Amino acid sequence: MENKITAILLAGGKSQRMGTDKGLLDLNGKTFIQHICEALQPIVGSNILIVSANAAYDALGFSRVEDIVENKGPVGGFYTGLKESKTKVNLVLSVDVPLVTTELLQWLIDNHDEIYMVTQTKIGEKTSPLIGVYDRSMRIVFGEHMAGNQLKLRQVIEDVKHQTIEVPEKWSNQVQNINTKEEYQNLIK
Repeated sequence: MENKITAILLAGGKSQRMGTDKGLLDLNGKTFIQHICEALQPIVGSNILIVSANAAYDALGFSRVEDIVENKGPVGGFYTGLKESKTKVNLVLSVDVPLVTTELLQWLIDNHDEIYMVTQTKIGEKTSPLIGVYDRSMRIVFGEHMAGNQLKLRQVIEDVKHQTIEVPEKWSNQVQNINTKEEYQNLIK
């Protein structure tokens, strides 16, 4: 599978609710992003691309790029990552999901149907577009939305042929986003 899939990690957020870069938070002696990379490597090898202006991520040894157009939120991050990708299939994750496992990510890839431009996950009624599979051609759609200053990620996905798949209950805790200090404290207890 290696080099057929690129993993794109979106680490460019302002982390306003957390007050610090979420990807660099510690969980059991490793940073959030280290946990995510370890889950990704059996699937993509070293084909991991980190979208962030924070040079601290360079210590991980993967490629890092800064947003081509700044201050466009996740839409800008997706655009940058997909523009830099060399593969049709891209596994895109935010850095605030440190509990994801290789098993869940492989399940996501296995259930992605290439007739769709996007496969996003959901639990109950809550969709998670920041844990998904994206066709590289989506860079064009993200670019168009950015140019029109339409920066709502869910709207971009609604505008294309996509599928939403329910995460099995046994993995539901893996897709929780750790966005606030309270969520982080609950995680490390």
